[in-house]
Amino acid sequence: MNEKISVIGAGTMGHGIAQISAMSGFEVWIYDIKEEILFNAIEKIKQSLEKFKAKGVITDINEVLSRINKTTSLEDALKNSNYMIEAVPEILDLKLQIFKKAESIIPDAEFFGTNTSSLPISEISRQLTLKQKVVGIHFFNPPQLMKLVEIIKGNYTSEETLNKAVGFGKRLNKVPVIVKKDVPGFIVNRLLARLMNASCQIVENNVANIIQIDSALKYKLGFPMGVFELADYSGIDVFYLVFRAMKERGFIGDFCKTFEKMYEEGKFGVKTGEGFYKYPGKGVYKKPDIPSEAGSKFDPWLVVSPEVGEALWLIKNDIASESDINTASMLGLGYPKGIVQMGKEFGLTNVKDRLKKLADITGKEEYDYLLQYFD
Repeated sequence: MNEKISVIGAGTMGHGIAQISAMSGFEVWIYDIKEEILFNAIEKIKQSLEKFKAKGVITDINEVLSRINKTTSLEDALKNSNYMIEAVPEILDLKLQIFKKAESIIPDAEFFGTNTSSLPISEISRQLTLKQKVVGIHFFNPPQLMKLVEIIKGNYTSEETLNKAVGFGKRLNKVPVIVKKDVPGFIVNRLLARLMNASCQIVENNVANIIQIDSALKYKLGFPMGVFELADYSGIDVFYLVFRAMKERGFIGDFCKTFEKMYEEGKFGVKTGEGFYKYPGKGVYKKPDIPSEAGSKFDPWLVVSPEVGEALWLIKNDIASESDINTASMLGLGYPKGIVQMGKEFGLTNVKDRLKKLADITGKEEYDYLLQYFD
């Protein structure tokens, strides 16, 4: 009998986690509140598996599908399960209901994982009896393709649970990085928040426009996408809500007003047909025109310097290792090299100079705050 994993929530992340679990040999039970949501999830899994078969990654789609069971009964999803991963909307009360149900039905489970990207693990676990078994297992979208998984140790997470979650990530053929303390945004979203915020503030201060910044990041530093291009592609609403949740929980930074304005106006990027760039229609992605020469006069290190500062903050506060931060920035953000490695190769003194310049341009205290971590 295969080990059973319960995936709670059949949205984009949930059905992706269910698929990779089934591909790795687990018996999967995926739960959601409506049959229609589950049906759509299975259809998307089938489409994804067709692509994997075409690439020769799997040989038998039906064999993988035979390991996936769908249900609208939370009890059936959890019963006799060895592992649980929750991937429901970022609503604390909703998550708590699920975890309380899980610990009552499967107290002997190896761990109770949450795929949250913005809520601290400890906010969930402190209200539970089996709080030591709660761990963050943060996959990246799409889970079928993204190799990175952040494993987050909450305030109550035991070392045994953390190690089991790391092992689980490896069994799914992922590369786990460990977040040793429960900080808002973990690794990748903290780095991204710095880059997005600095870039947006540079535009607001009329130092450069979005195309100049995106061009410099892509063609001078080798980033896979410009920062504004990425915001549009993944959803301005997603980033805004994650960053807002981070700020509410102590992340030091004044978030760019443009993000808030676009969120309020419903300009989320590709999904709405307009964001920082315009698209042919809602959900219709067409690569924005970002000429390589557009960024020739812009120094990308002006907006990347706070990312390096944030990475040094993570290291000096013993939240993540330099190696894991480099891995996270390459696998989670697609950088050609790790962010700390890039900073060191450019020269930390040079990075610090850019951060001072950014502080002068924006007048924002967070950049002065990050300067101390270069010493």
